[in-house]
Amino acid sequence: MSATPSVLLCLAHGNDAIEITTFLSLLPRAGIQVTVASVEGDSTLAVRSAEGLTFQADRPLCQAVDNAHDVLLLLGGRKSSQTYVESDLVIESIAQFTASQRYVAAMSHVVPGLIDKVDRFRGANVTCLPQQKALLQHTQWQERRVVVDPRYHLLSGQGPLCATDMALKIIELLKEKEDAHAITHDLAIPIGIYNYQE
Repeated sequence: MSATPSVLLCLAHGNDAIEITTFLSLLPRAGIQVTVASVEGDSTLAVRSAEGLTFQADRPLCQAVDNAHDVLLLLGGRKSSQTYVESDLVIESIAQFTASQRYVAAMSHVVPGLIDKVDRFRGANVTCLPQQKALLQHTQWQERRVVVDPRYHLLSGQGPLCATDMALKIIELLKEKEDAHAITHDLAIPIGIYNYQE
């Protein structure tokens, strides 16, 4: 792991805005560097969320993937998940991260749409939107907001309202449990989200 932990956040048209803003807000608060990379084939940096909001990527994925990031983060959304599936560079990025025992983190639609189809993740424990669990063929669904399977260096989250849970888990993995707890001081953590205190 690098001296300053870093996350490579892959954006595509159709990503969920709640997830985007949650990760961009919480991870830097814990001292984690976030590089936002556009997965769009035309290398556009202006990416529109599923809700029609525009987010600006730092650079195209092809210019960011070879840098020393600790986590590859793939966000949910039907359209964006299909873009990930069709991107050879995303598939190669997953292979690079797992080969070097770095974590891949996937939210909601990405789990059945992509993660479940990647051979190296066969048999992994995952979660995704409950209504999509029947789509899983090669991975094992767990009824939890966020699932960590250290055997595969894989994180998965159910959906947009679980993005806070996922962000805190990434903070714990890349920093310390105390760092994750410190972030919760500035948040009104609802019942059900682990505050990393116990």
